[in-house]
Amino acid sequence: MERCCQVPQELVLSLEMADIVCMMQLSNKDSYGRIQMICQMVLAVVALTYSIYWLRPVLVPLVVALFVVSGVSPILTMLENRLGVSRIIAAGLTFLAGVVLLIVFGLSIWVSMVDLKNNSQAYRQRVEEIVHWGESRFREIGLRVEQNTSAILPTIDSERKGNEIDEATATEISPEISSVESPDAMTERSAKGKAEMSEFVDTLVRDGIGMISQALISLVSTSMVVLIYVFFLLIGTPSNSHHSSMVREIDHQVRSYLSLKTVISIFTGLAFGISLHLFGVPMAFTFGVLAFLLNFVPNIGPIVASLLPVPLIILDPDGSILWMAGAISVTCAIQVISGNLIEPKIMGNSSDLHPVTILVALMFWGMMWGVIGMFLATPITAAIKILLQRFDSTRPAADLMAGRWPASEDATAIA
Repeated sequence: MERCCQVPQELVLSLEMADIVCMMQLSNKDSYGRIQMICQMVLAVVALTYSIYWLRPVLVPLVVALFVVSGVSPILTMLENRLGVSRIIAAGLTFLAGVVLLIVFGLSIWVSMVDLKNNSQAYRQRVEEIVHWGESRFREIGLRVEQNTSAILPTIDSERKGNEIDEATATEISPEISSVESPDAMTERSAKGKAEMSEFVDTLVRDGIGMISQALISLVSTSMVVLIYVFFLLIGTPSNSHHSSMVREIDHQVRSYLSLKTVISIFTGLAFGISLHLFGVPMAFTFGVLAFLLNFVPNIGPIVASLLPVPLIILDPDGSILWMAGAISVTCAIQVISGNLIEPKIMGNSSDLHPVTILVALMFWGMMWGVIGMFLATPITAAIKILLQRFDSTRPAADLMAGRWPASEDATAIA
């Protein structure tokens, strides 16, 4: 009876092997499922990136309008409460204000371009003066080299005779001495360079005016589309109480960032433009407006704004070296104080993004949407981080974007 109840050893081994095979198959299925999910996520990201790039003519005005609506919604609410007007009238007033600002900005740039074209002759004369100054300096250097060469030649001849240098060595030395250019040749070359520089200035002014005119037309057309989007979005924007908590958080953070950044940029642009005007630099108002706009581009924008007026400062016909140094130093100091002292003190880390994350976002959105993408890089990335932080599976990516490393948090918890 006991023999009948005993289970054969071979059966036990086969059952154990079957369990092991099943477990291996399950683990293989799990690993295969993970690999498949990762591949699908990569393909989805690639497809989404291409779609964002391909749809940029539609998405760029819409995204800009969404951020504008987020910033001006409190103003509309104030108009409704203080003046007692309907929302459509408040939206219409906002639309008209945007059109007026756009017209003023376009006219200022156009007047500056006309002034630049009218003063092109003065800039050409300034270039000729700079070339003449360089010519005189090179002529002095040539005369000194010629005098030194005349003094050195007898010494070289005596050393040749004393040391009995062969003919091959003398041939190697003579071209170096004869290669020194005469003052007449240097004068002829400088005159040719002066003519080329004058032609270059004319071409630069002409092409620059053409490029800026095309950019201005494109900006005006895009801005009109944005204003139309803003008008209809403001009319149909519901109250914040109907929004989800995530939408309210994104709206609050983006609005806080844009409002503080706008105030700082206004004062930076005013200080920049007034400083250039006090120094008598042409297009001071335009450079102030550009400093206001470029201040929204992190890291790169203030540098570009500081470099834009430098050519006109250098080419100013009545400018001295001290005046040039003062104008360039003051404008650069304004950008340094605004970006490194005032902005960190007021804004802090309102976007909750690591500087490396902002830099990568700046390059990515600049590659996708051009200059406008660089303007929108920080608020878009901040909104993406808030979205990722809402889900457990993507929260580590959001912490990484904010510069909060999981390893450092674990070490702090253990300590």
